[in-house]
Amino acid sequence: MKKVFFRILAAMIVLTLAFTGCKSKTDPKPEEEQTQAKPASGTGKASAGEANHVRLEDDYYDFVNGQMLDSIKIPGDASGWSQFYKLDREAYNILNEVLHDSVSNRKNEKEGSLEQKIADLYLTGMDMDGRRAAGFGGLAVYMDGISRTSTIEEYLKQAGKIYNDLGVSSIILPQWSEDMSNSTRYALYFDGADLGPGKETLEDSDQEELMNHYRNYISRIMEYTGMKKEEADQAADGILKLQKDLAGSALSLSKQGDPEVIYNPYTSEELKKLFPEGTMETFLKAADLNEQDEYIVVQVDQMKKIGGYLNPESLPLLKQYTLFCLVNDFAPSLTPEIRDTYLEWNNLRKGIKDRKTDEKLASELTQNTLGFEFGKLYVEKCFSKSDKKDIESMIRLILASYKKQIENLTWMSDETKALAIRKLEHMNLKVGYPDKWPDDYKDAKVVSAEEGGNLIDNMLSLLKAQNEVNKKKYKEPVDKGQWGMTPQTVNAYYNPTANEIVFPAAILQPPFYDPKADFASNLGGIGMVMAHEVSHAFDSSGSLYDDNGNYHVWWTKEDREKFQELAKEVEEYYSGMDGFQGRKVNGAQTLNENIADLGSMACITAIAGEKGSDLNLLFRQYATIWSSKYTPEAMIDRLNTDPHSPAKVRVNGVLSATDAFYKTYPEIKEGDAMYVAPDKRVKIW
Repeated sequence: MKKVFFRILAAMIVLTLAFTGCKSKTDPKPEEEQTQAKPASGTGKASAGEANHVRLEDDYYDFVNGQMLDSIKIPGDASGWSQFYKLDREAYNILNEVLHDSVSNRKNEKEGSLEQKIADLYLTGMDMDGRRAAGFGGLAVYMDGISRTSTIEEYLKQAGKIYNDLGVSSIILPQWSEDMSNSTRYALYFDGADLGPGKETLEDSDQEELMNHYRNYISRIMEYTGMKKEEADQAADGILKLQKDLAGSALSLSKQGDPEVIYNPYTSEELKKLFPEGTMETFLKAADLNEQDEYIVVQVDQMKKIGGYLNPESLPLLKQYTLFCLVNDFAPSLTPEIRDTYLEWNNLRKGIKDRKTDEKLASELTQNTLGFEFGKLYVEKCFSKSDKKDIESMIRLILASYKKQIENLTWMSDETKALAIRKLEHMNLKVGYPDKWPDDYKDAKVVSAEEGGNLIDNMLSLLKAQNEVNKKKYKEPVDKGQWGMTPQTVNAYYNPTANEIVFPAAILQPPFYDPKADFASNLGGIGMVMAHEVSHAFDSSGSLYDDNGNYHVWWTKEDREKFQELAKEVEEYYSGMDGFQGRKVNGAQTLNENIADLGSMACITAIAGEKGSDLNLLFRQYATIWSSKYTPEAMIDRLNTDPHSPAKVRVNGVLSATDAFYKTYPEIKEGDAMYVAPDKRVKIW
């Protein structure tokens, strides 16, 4: 069941940053932390990079990070190491300690309290015998409902019931989100079907071996549903063929954030005409979605392709497909055998050698499920209100600098500039944590193993409670105060339908943001993040939303055409860069993130120049925060599925296009790998 957080409404940047975070006193020191990066000194060869015989003129990323990364060993149960991973593990350790405090005090906790729910969810996750005895638990009702269907109408009724009860689906995926044309209300979007590893991976001709592993994984999952080996193999062949066929009609990642492509309002009658007669009516009624005046079809071509499968001949395949999607989505909460099969496939896909321990898996599942509940506890331990004020002050500095950038553009008219500045001036800011904490699970029951509870039923109880809260929420005006990320998430995002930039507490930690650090280093760290998110308001997709967060082309025709010309130059610039083992960066897929990287660097170097700050420190910090290494499998997966360019490209590609970089390092000359001729240095903002 594909349950997606809309990319179109949260242009998020995954930040792999150099933090130490707020550590508990009992934290062990992981192996990968034993060697810390040493800051390179000076502007020439006498630096950390020299030990690796890497010149900054040839590869600035390796010049700054190479020696440190050579000493890093990727943890056995991870697909890579990064500064983001490091800080994320520290947040996990802090909250894991909180979790075990709840477990230790379980007998003293009041029934229905957060501490009781934390303890019993974790303990049922650790109860392997109980998980085996439960089997599919309450999920079996939905699986049996699909298996017993004998007509397309019955199948769609069951698919609609699954959505109505749990808020998830497979072949037809409804999703509520802010209406792009009127962001004060919610709209119902219809996205594409569940494509498993995704369109780009399914269509990658070099991934034939991986697809064989995926086919074997599907077969094993189908065996768990009761099929014999031969029947499961046949089902796997059919499901994989179906997903590949549906992938052919799906939007590429480069199009999935473009409101001009995905915002397609349909009346009820128009929507029904995309499917065989009577089929959509059946699904909508069962899903309790039949009283909407308007629906937004995100992927029109795929809806038509799906409609072609809603016939009696395809019914056996559709039933198998939905069964697989159900078990796959809930596999981490099912029996240890199903869970481990799921992990084996996903670990293989990303080159992960070791399975996480039962304790770590149960703790992560509990922390992730009760995200905002743990977030409140994280903020109490790790976030300073005084730092929040300092962060807000720096953001205002970033916004003021961005205003000057827009005012000084030579390619944009005064008419469009005025509206762009208006958008800046109306940008909302969220720092640290929400003013009002969500309470989606207040009415959910989490039952202990001693009282007959098990993990899958507890997870379904929480999911149903959240689904009921969401049903009520979607009938009300949009609450602009809600957050799309928990405070302990090491990340940040721009949400175009709210015209807001959001910085969770976990990304506002030393030394990335350090009140004792020099201004230039903080600019290269948190300043870059801030400016990046502001830049998303003016990337290819974000720039199509106005100051109120509504999809509205506020540009003059001439200015928009010029922007698209410049964006095409950015796309071509990145498409020529090496991604990994001969694979090139997908310039179209990564366009918006690349625009944001370039815009943020122009912004923070302008501020540093005005303040007389040391750009050498800024550039080194910028390179340091992206230091990372991944397994080969994970690198290929990221090239196929990540809207961001690889870390080295994000450093070297951005700096090579930045004029201030050459003034800081005059030793870079034509012929050096880091050199790009002035007329080839791409720039929009």
